Amino acid sequence: MTTGKAHRPTSAEVVAHLRRVQQQHPGWVRVRRMAVTPEGRPLHAVTITDPGVPGGDKQHVLITAGHHGNEDSGRLIALTLLDWLLSEAAAETRRRQKIVILPNQSPDAAERDLYFVEGGVNPLLDHGEDGPTTPQGAALQRVARALSPELYVDLHSRGYAGCSYDMVLWAEPKPYLEDDNLLHRMAEEMGRAGERTGIPHLTHPLTWPGFISVSPDTSSACAFAYREFKSLSFLTETSEDNAYAYPTRARARAGLARLKTLLAWGNRRYPKLPDPGYPCALVGGMFALGLVAVGTTAAARRSSRLAAWRNRPHFDRYTAVGPEQPDRRVLRFAYSGAPLLHGLGFQVALRATRAVARVTVNGRMLRASDTHGYSTWRHGTMTFVMIALPKVAPGSYEIEVHCQ
Repeated sequence: MTTGKAHRPTSAEVVAHLRRVQQQHPGWVRVRRMAVTPEGRPLHAVTITDPGVPGGDKQHVLITAGHHGNEDSGRLIALTLLDWLLSEAAAETRRRQKIVILPNQSPDAAERDLYFVEGGVNPLLDHGEDGPTTPQGAALQRVARALSPELYVDLHSRGYAGCSYDMVLWAEPKPYLEDDNLLHRMAEEMGRAGERTGIPHLTHPLTWPGFISVSPDTSSACAFAYREFKSLSFLTETSEDNAYAYPTRARARAGLARLKTLLAWGNRRYPKLPDPGYPCALVGGMFALGLVAVGTTAAARRSSRLAAWRNRPHFDRYTAVGPEQPDRRVLRFAYSGAPLLHGLGFQVALRATRAVARVTVNGRMLRASDTHGYSTWRHGTMTFVMIALPKVAPGSYEIEVHCQ
């Protein structure tokens, strides 16, 4: 264990690190100055991706660190992740994903070992409905709105914890979605990866007595990302204290293990969804009966997801007519919002032994198509059917799925 932990990396060391990696990897790294603090220090965003792969089919990830200046491990892990992303081991992630890191959100507070920023503001909670009040909050929101990320991660430290346990936490999702199941499962995988490095881990939602709620409707950075973009949102905590802490290498290794495990989700397809990437496409309901973003590319599905997510309250109902028949499934939904011009899918699950014979929407026969008709796939005991509509206008819809 370490006694008398050095307050590092400093803000100057973060800037030097970013300059060095940009010089070494000019094709993969782009560093931008997003803001200047009241004391004149830069707040940077660094983008890592493989420019040889078209950007339209890449998953988007946003990672922030250093919201609280006295939490050194967040900055440490952000720079450790940056170095890994530029290694050969991360080649697949660079090809499939565009990752933006804000490694030092509060440079002035970092120099003074302070939790709050100027004016006594907690920058983590600077994302209310009236907009941010600090350069840090404004910079994060500019980056996030340009990116509309599938995944958001905020790196923190458990101040005064010393040599204790690390934590993986997830923002409380909206009700009646699969998000709670997914976030729990992803966090468990991250925690197990961190524990394999030798540091104990706990996982649970970002709500408990005495802690500020980070629900979908609060003002935290995690809540903002989920509320605005339907990003899968996590907050990690690394145990540390200025007096006692695990060695620098141990803290960095545990943090990197968690993030590598999480980023791997963006390189594969979740089997209960039709498309590859982070499983955030479900904007309403469950995998067995739900509303899902559609599109032939990650960018198209992102546009579909955002439009449907922001209009989610206007879906008055989406139900399966019961009792469900063995050879015919009838789905009904009503929509009263603005036209969804980027399309939307309606997903339903059947027994795996059933084959789809035909699908109709308001009596109109659909053909097999990923964007203008229906598609099917099997997983376990289920055959999933995706009915993709290129446009959803206000009105009532009846979908019939006939089985063989």
